[in-house]
Amino acid sequence: MKRKLRLLDLGLVLLLALLGWQMRREWVSAHAREQAFLRTKIEQKPPPAFAPMAKVEPFTAMSYALMVQNNLFSRDRNPQVIIDPPAPVPERPVPPFPVAKGVMMWPGAPATVVLSERPGGDQKGYHVGDQIGQWTIKSVDNRYIVLEWDGKEFKKRLDELMDRTNMVAEAPPPAAPAQSNNVPLVNTNLSSANNAKSGPGIDVGGVRACIPGDTMPTGAVVDGWKKMVNQTPFGPGCRWEPAK
Repeated sequence: MKRKLRLLDLGLVLLLALLGWQMRREWVSAHAREQAFLRTKIEQKPPPAFAPMAKVEPFTAMSYALMVQNNLFSRDRNPQVIIDPPAPVPERPVPPFPVAKGVMMWPGAPATVVLSERPGGDQKGYHVGDQIGQWTIKSVDNRYIVLEWDGKEFKKRLDELMDRTNMVAEAPPPAAPAQSNNVPLVNTNLSSANNAKSGPGIDVGGVRACIPGDTMPTGAVVDGWKKMVNQTPFGPGCRWEPAK
């Protein structure tokens, strides 16, 4: 028993000696590394050169322009004055169109359109290129007339320009009162009225127009003028031509 205890004690002594020797070895190694680190020389490098800072410009009043423009609560934040565009010039009103009385067309002669400047005005014959009031006649046929004003052309139907103020049917004349003693009534002005409505009318460019209510038959010759009648879109067209 004692022998085992002695062997155990001897083993513990050897273990303690081994541990001490190991600790001594680690300490020497750490000390050597410490001394080697302390003896190491670090190479010193020159510091990098720094670029000089940019020169600060002095502040001016114009430097605050951007800040003022970005200020939504400033009434004058936009220095650019916006000028209102000029008001558009109002267009001139189109003058009233002339009133058409009729058109006369026959072979070998230019078309003649009878116009007046206003309803109930004096009528006159016009040809292409003539001017009536502010209008210039550009072209005319049996249905349409092209008028120019202020550089603009207007194509109108002749029936649209007709004077309709005198187209109201006249009331029938009142009945003659009863006459006593059975005396017949005689219209002494009948022949004179018929004579006033017959014969050549106004000159419309080489020919003469017919007077409204002309009762002369076609082909009649009066004062060197011969009555001619042809069909137009507005009804029978009447004119007086020089008798050959």
